Amino acid sequence: MGEFINYKITTSDAILEKAFVIARREGIDALTIRKLATECGIAVGSVYNYFANKEAVVAACRSLFWGEILKDQEKLVRPGMGFTDFLTQYYSFMAIRLAQDDNSWLRVMDQSTMRSVQKLFSEVLANDSRINGSIWNLELTPDNFVEHVRANLLALLQAGERDCRFYIFLLEHLLYER
Repeated sequence: MGEFINYKITTSDAILEKAFVIARREGIDALTIRKLATECGIAVGSVYNYFANKEAVVAACRSLFWGEILKDQEKLVRPGMGFTDFLTQYYSFMAIRLAQDDNSWLRVMDQSTMRSVQKLFSEVLANDSRINGSIWNLELTPDNFVEHVRANLLALLQAGERDCRFYIFLLEHLLYER
């Protein structure tokens, strides 16, 4: 009787799932095609049947990671919630999520994800009735402000700051006092 060879049949979804596990366990920077192939039990060349290169695998992992974050961050918004209260919750949420993984995910945040975060921030800002509207002018617009806030919160997260209380204190004085 002839020998049967047990071929490992895989799909791009199964490979991506393994890549995501590696990226979350070891950090997105530690993901290599060789490591991925080993985890999948396939030859290195087989990965390229599903993904053009490492960048394509990283992009797919990035989409999964930030897709989860974007979906979950929507749950943080409560009716009547003030902007700085939301930011405090958002920062804690992100710090916890990144502590579970690794803050290298911040470096691979794409423009689409940044726009989604800014859109959410803009919506919360616009719905905060306590904000002193006289602060806005040609230089300090709500859009510029939200971009600044997003960039600074992400910088604080990347620096490993445990909280953003001082930054929130500054924002509260700008937004609510006068």
